[in-house]
Amino acid sequence: MSIYAVLGAGNGGQALAAILERHGHEVRLWNRTPNKLQAIRNGINVSGQMVFHTVIDVLTTNIAEAIENAKMIFIVVPASAHLDIAKLLASYIKKDQAIILNPGRTAGCLEVRNALVESGCTDLPVILETQSLFCACRSTNPGEVNILSFKMDNSISGIPKTQFTEFKDELESIYINLTFMPSALSTGLENIGAILHPAPVLLNTGWIESRDVFFPHYYYGISRSIAEFLEKMDMERLDVAKKYGLKVRSVKEWHEDNYGTKGANLFETLQKNSAYASIDAPRVLMHRYITEDIPTGLVPISELGRAVGVKTPTIDIIIELGSALLEVDFRKEGRNLRRLGLEGKSINEIKKSFEYNDREGQKSHP
Repeated sequence: MSIYAVLGAGNGGQALAAILERHGHEVRLWNRTPNKLQAIRNGINVSGQMVFHTVIDVLTTNIAEAIENAKMIFIVVPASAHLDIAKLLASYIKKDQAIILNPGRTAGCLEVRNALVESGCTDLPVILETQSLFCACRSTNPGEVNILSFKMDNSISGIPKTQFTEFKDELESIYINLTFMPSALSTGLENIGAILHPAPVLLNTGWIESRDVFFPHYYYGISRSIAEFLEKMDMERLDVAKKYGLKVRSVKEWHEDNYGTKGANLFETLQKNSAYASIDAPRVLMHRYITEDIPTGLVPISELGRAVGVKTPTIDIIIELGSALLEVDFRKEGRNLRRLGLEGKSINEIKKSFEYNDREGQKSHP
């Protein structure tokens, strides 16, 4: 039996904590605020692909208590919170522990690594990130989680790349169908949510802000024209990856691998995905599909492209539109080259930054 910490008691955090508990591990579930933890003190009911009830060993708002002696620390929060949580962990994390971002979005490992160093952490742990959450799930109420579908081919990587495979056997006992990627740049540039989330929300703003209209995000929110627009964004993402010598899957290929749905184009592929049937579009613009997926997805993809001379005009339209509608400069506030410590670096230097940590000779950048 291992001790695991799960940081974040949202949809994915509750699902992961329940599954780890069911597998016989000791689980500490941490959340910033106590209200949600109080609501699940009597346990978590899981439905959908799995049906069971379990009670979590430790519920806490104390991050030091949550991670003490924990072999792995699963961070299951929107990627926009990674930076803050890394700063909280810096005083307590040990080098023999592992951090797993679920998911890392784009450049999550790098941002967490830099934040730990800048916060005074000298013995850096291995930092891993999955490309996606291990399952599609929703929690309508605290303590009630519906697992809609498990991902059939979820990629994972980490920093330093020379050590993250040490956790391969244990991770494969927790997650199903993992694919180990060569570097965290690979998982970061296979960020599917960045393509599927922000643009459909922004292009359906009128309906989303209507008080009486609710609709499935993937079924009704992504029309044929919007799907074609998403495929243009996706081609830009693939071009950025190609420039770095990486082959990553298109959104359409990713859905075929993870959900087994196939269509002539992205629109048909999404329409055939039954796991998305009950996932509604956001009801406000101030939603993680915007506030997470633009600054930690589209911005770093665009910035990584800029660093190597790859233009991303369609992606940039969505960054600018989201910034204008929400009155937030997402490029300035997001994971840009300066924030990631990559400004002015060559392509080889950028690639190495996603492969090695400071104790292997890499320098941290403010």
